[in-house]
Amino acid sequence: MATEKQNPKMAIWDQVKSTPPSATKTQHFDGRDVTTINGQYVYQRATELFGPIGKGWGFDIVVDRFDQGAPIQGKDGEVIGHEQMHTVLLKLWYVHAGKRCYAQQYGHTPFVRRTTYGISTDFDAPKKSVTDAIKKCLSLAGFCADIHLGMFDDITYVEGQKLKERLDDAGETGAEAVLEEAKGEFGDWLRSQLTALEVCPNERALDLMRKQIAQTARAKADVVKIHPDAVEARINEVADARLAVLKPATTEA
Repeated sequence: MATEKQNPKMAIWDQVKSTPPSATKTQHFDGRDVTTINGQYVYQRATELFGPIGKGWGFDIVVDRFDQGAPIQGKDGEVIGHEQMHTVLLKLWYVHAGKRCYAQQYGHTPFVRRTTYGISTDFDAPKKSVTDAIKKCLSLAGFCADIHLGMFDDITYVEGQKLKERLDDAGETGAEAVLEEAKGEFGDWLRSQLTALEVCPNERALDLMRKQIAQTARAKADVVKIHPDAVEARINEVADARLAVLKPATTEA
């Protein structure tokens, strides 16, 4: 079988596109869950790929300013100040194939803002803005692309990334035990899904469940290195058996 030919233009992207879940944090922001990336992890990956900061990669601050935001009103409605946003424009460089490459992005952090507890000032805002801009610049080269592409919204993908972390942490000697444990967890999940299929109330629900379970099962099986075709065959076997039970009931009705 012919192997997929790698695109040399994607050399950096392919090396840094995956993110270990341990380097992320989920925060609730503006009514939705947002996955954020640990800045130190991104610095580490940049150093692994390009070399020490200042030699293999680095950055320059092009713009550093505070922007006025919405008015802050007192108890009587009088304007007593304004919110402020710290902004930097950062130019990041890195050495690749003997040449300097550049990316430029803005970073923003609230400096003075209203909160439910009153007016708050964040004196770490400049540092946070720089981190924000660095992460944005490196994301253009593919760093943590799976997060920016929304792949962390897929729980099966995240489970796969967690398993990869467990295998890496276990090393060569412990990887086999970790994989066997993951296969056991997958087996427990599959049995629960098959049990649900066996009591499905009607043909329409059965068809929807079969498709949904098969899609998820194929993704999970691939993660734990089980052939997905065999798993899907078992799902179809159980679904067909349930369909045979439901059809006579439909005919009689």
